Amino acid sequence: MGDMSVVKILGGQRLLGRRVMNPLDLADVVEAGLPRQAADRLQQRLDWSEGELAKGLGVSGKTLQRIGKDTDARLTPAQSDRLFRLARIVGFAEEVFEDSERAHRWLKEPQRGLGNRTPLSLLGTEAGAREVEDLLGRIEYGVFS
Repeated sequence: MGDMSVVKILGGQRLLGRRVMNPLDLADVVEAGLPRQAADRLQQRLDWSEGELAKGLGVSGKTLQRIGKDTDARLTPAQSDRLFRLARIVGFAEEVFEDSERAHRWLKEPQRGLGNRTPLSLLGTEAGAREVEDLLGRIEYGVFS
């Protein structure tokens, strides 16, 4: 899953407000705070409720409401990092399963290779995200666990 695919999932360079030519550019965008609209794009892609989006970003529903929905609203760097992580895993799952619906369903279902946890429940930490990526890699190469 390339960084440009993640940029596309988050709404593209136009929505992000600057050109993203390499991973360092993307790191700068995340550090500056992604636009709230990027979170809305991922929410629509996954068909999530506001509550599910809030949980994915590691914030309360009230905090998400405070961020607002206007075009200038930005996430904090920590929230942006979580959004980037979510988009990266969603993109990788879509790539592995070659079917976005199937990938989104897989992300929400308990997986034996993750101790019967759902992949989405593990994305709050980098360590959990790595486990999900590892399992996706095993699925991609036909090594099931």
